[in-house]
Amino acid sequence: MNPSAETVAPADRDLILASVESQKMELDQFVSLFYAKFFERCPDTRPMFPHDMSLQEEKLLMSLTHIIEALEHPAKLRLILLDQGERHKALQINDDHFAGFIDSFTGALKDTLQEDWSEETRQAWLRFLQYVAYQMGFLK
Repeated sequence: MNPSAETVAPADRDLILASVESQKMELDQFVSLFYAKFFERCPDTRPMFPHDMSLQEEKLLMSLTHIIEALEHPAKLRLILLDQGERHKALQINDDHFAGFIDSFTGALKDTLQEDWSEETRQAWLRFLQYVAYQMGFLK
């Protein structure tokens, strides 16, 4: 998928949805693992977040839910990502942080999904997250 594409490829969308709907997917565990990996990869971002991450983890889950639900609605997805991009830029998130986000996100998915994770699924998520970054105004 070209990050500047108008939509998410149907095959990628199917793999993304299958991984989110996997019986192995424990969202609370995934989100905690993601933040642990992200703060390890991008320690300079830790002060941007509260000590108690409960509310932040809920916000991420809500954002992910909205983004996943909008996969089949390209115009809605672009609006969500544009809004998220503006919010993240206001927080001074940069391309290095977003690259760390992608690495941490896919790493947490791999650890969470275990045998339900495949190279094909990894590639679909990488293409999707690069699309997300591009639509948010990062990694251009």
